Amino acid sequence: MDFLENIKPVEKFLIIDQVIEKITSLIENGNLKPGDFLPGEIVLSEKIGISRTSLRQALKVLNVMGVLEIAPGKKTFIKNSFSNILINPFRLMKSIHSIKLNEIFEARRILEEGLVQIATIKAGESDIQKIKAYLDESERNIENKDEFIYSEFRFHQHIFNTANNKILNAVSNSLNDLLLVLEKYEKDYLTLEDRKISLKQHKEIFIAINGKDKDKARQAMHNHLNTMELRLKKMEQIEKI
Repeated sequence: MDFLENIKPVEKFLIIDQVIEKITSLIENGNLKPGDFLPGEIVLSEKIGISRTSLRQALKVLNVMGVLEIAPGKKTFIKNSFSNILINPFRLMKSIHSIKLNEIFEARRILEEGLVQIATIKAGESDIQKIKAYLDESERNIENKDEFIYSEFRFHQHIFNTANNKILNAVSNSLNDLLLVLEKYEKDYLTLEDRKISLKQHKEIFIAINGKDKDKARQAMHNHLNTMELRLKKMEQIEKI
């Protein structure tokens, strides 16, 4: 079998796995926190007791996983956002299992409708003002598709942040990122009329959050996501023509 030629010795990967376990343990124990820089390769490899090559490979794995940020010529640090930990598995799932658009939106509806209810309950005055600021930003950018889309994502993202559930926040952001990976929003089909409808729906979501009505907030989010799904399905049909 040809694939057997690509299998590497187990021992090497056990070392890499142990390095990953050591670093993740430091994060779990609170010795390393989001934003903290890792020591240089020489210091870290000597401390762990492995070669710099093995260390470098382990760090690359953690970088792909979304735990670390490795910038050429700069220090390696623990990422502040862990949403990317999920985006690569989601991409792989889509490639292997041919995940459909409706499956992504089924997941989004379950998550975001729940998150907007939690956010409505938890939102303080500063949260309300920030959500409103992103809404106003969308309205100012209604003629600029790229800026409008960015403002929309920030609007959703701050609702996730306001809900203050790191697990649900990471999953929701990763699903949004997956839609960007699919490049649906970078097509030319998001018309001005589409943007006006989306803005109106965002206003309805905001009014419900501001009024502390979690049921109306859930329904408003449900209606918004339904509209988005129908629009993206329409885009898919256009692309097939």
